[in-house]
Amino acid sequence: MCGIVGIVGSGATAAAVVEGLRRLEYRGYDSAGMVLASSSGFEVRRVARDTSSIAALSEWLEGQNPPRQLVAAIGHTRWATHGRPSEMNAHPHLDCSGHFAVVHNGIVENYKELKDELIALGHEFASETDTEVIVHLVEERFRLNGDAEASVQEAFSRLMGSMAVVVLDLREPNTLYMMRRMAPLVVGVDDSTLFVASDVPALLDSASSYFMVPEDTLTVGKVRSNIVTLSPELDELRVEWDVSRVEVGGFSDFMSKEIDEQPRSLRDTLAGRVDQEGRISLDELNITQEELKTIQKVVIVGCGTSLHAGMVARYALEHFVRVPVEIDVSSEFRYRDPVLSPTTLVVGVSQSGETLDTMVALSEAKASGAKTLVVSNVVGSSMARMADAVLYTRAGPEISVASTKTFIAQIGALEILALYLADLKRTLYPSEVNELIGRLNAVPEAISVALSQIKEYERVAQRLLGYDRFYFIGRNVGYPVALEGALKLKEITYTPSEGYPAGELKHGPIAMIDEQAVVVAIAPKGALYEKVLANVEEVRARGAKVVLVVNEMPAGHMASDDDVFLVPQVHQLFSPMVDVVPLQVLAHYTSVARGLDPDRPRNLAKTVTVE
Repeated sequence: MCGIVGIVGSGATAAAVVEGLRRLEYRGYDSAGMVLASSSGFEVRRVARDTSSIAALSEWLEGQNPPRQLVAAIGHTRWATHGRPSEMNAHPHLDCSGHFAVVHNGIVENYKELKDELIALGHEFASETDTEVIVHLVEERFRLNGDAEASVQEAFSRLMGSMAVVVLDLREPNTLYMMRRMAPLVVGVDDSTLFVASDVPALLDSASSYFMVPEDTLTVGKVRSNIVTLSPELDELRVEWDVSRVEVGGFSDFMSKEIDEQPRSLRDTLAGRVDQEGRISLDELNITQEELKTIQKVVIVGCGTSLHAGMVARYALEHFVRVPVEIDVSSEFRYRDPVLSPTTLVVGVSQSGETLDTMVALSEAKASGAKTLVVSNVVGSSMARMADAVLYTRAGPEISVASTKTFIAQIGALEILALYLADLKRTLYPSEVNELIGRLNAVPEAISVALSQIKEYERVAQRLLGYDRFYFIGRNVGYPVALEGALKLKEITYTPSEGYPAGELKHGPIAMIDEQAVVVAIAPKGALYEKVLANVEEVRARGAKVVLVVNEMPAGHMASDDDVFLVPQVHQLFSPMVDVVPLQVLAHYTSVARGLDPDRPRNLAKTVTVE
């Protein structure tokens, strides 16, 4: 949620800040703003025009003649928490003197207490935000000690909550003060220019080196005499993406591009996972094999799509490894007082590696003595740094808010984890593991075959445009696919849609089934194929429009007005990576057909850094 972009140095341009903010639109926002510092002074511009705010900032800049010779600039996209979306509440915020400017992601949990304290000291507030207390707190400390660096440090130490903060002293605009706590903040450097942003995509093709701001440590970036200095020295991040991965290319939007990239994303995630001896190898693993052999229980935590990927993995882990697996919504995990021990492996699944609810759940798990492993798409993310082990999905940057290729890559990574543990604990013979790896490596091609039928999937979706209630059903691994299909449809089309285990229909949901309802049944070939088709008969008898996700035309099980999404058959436990493809297409086609933006659905953010 929210996006920060800052720049200082000889290469500082307002256009670079706006372009960086544009590349962070996937994080979700409802207003935007920036402060420009030049030799002639500074100027603040704030805009509250929903997801057109960045375009409005760009138009304003294009109208400036002549353009400013900047020393520094910081920009921000806001996703409202405290205070409605408005120009008054948009960042940056200034102190009473107009010398300090701040942008902030996250929440200041003790802002009310701090605000009352500052008002009593004579400070005047111009917004309804929690963010504004930060800049007044810096101002108050500066009034007492006259040292900007110490003031920012002391102010940050008073703040409670997770956040990322960038402060610019307009009297010394060659310096940026940066701090974070359980929220992402990345520094970029290129020759005589310093950049800071909430995520790497904002800096691609601008910076040549990247660094993560450390937790709870003030980082000071200066540019003097065209030399960039960072204090303290930071560990460099390995970034393998190029700018083409964050551009839409020849596609109409990022979601369609990322659906198309799914075979590549899965291949890249699976590549190099088997060593020369035929053994599975993982990424950063600071848990010994002896410790992993003692694992008696696995707990998977995640949110949204990542949770659904974890649900798919549960079936593989229990089937291949023969250990009990629990699935938890991250935001509920620490409040149920889970039973954990050193023989428990807690797996956190997060595209960004910065999802606060999942990060807090992992922290609780570590405090309880459990082993922790993260599945993340971002090298060096906060969760990757805090966990005992990390398994990276190599999906490349995902810009659309609704995850597609990340979901498939996460499942692929978790299936590799399951086979790794099965090999280690000898619950499968090595020959069985090798055979399953071969079948897993065949899935990207099956996804490509599914994508070759996208026009047929869209024809089915077109026939469903008149319906406004959808129910997705499945059994076994088809159940999380049903949940994911429902989530995609509600995320980007705002259509009421729910996912259920097929056998649960008769325990309540079937009361909602009538001629206005669409039931999408995930029914791949397998042990439960006939049972799912029997559940389809129940909804068909009540007038529902039926759509089947199957591997072949189900002769004798179709009505004349049924529709079918045909997908290739793969190993049953791997089938969700293929079965979900037409459901992604259904959601995307419906969104576009209704004139909506599939990349930036209302009220949603790609990276959720608040609880």
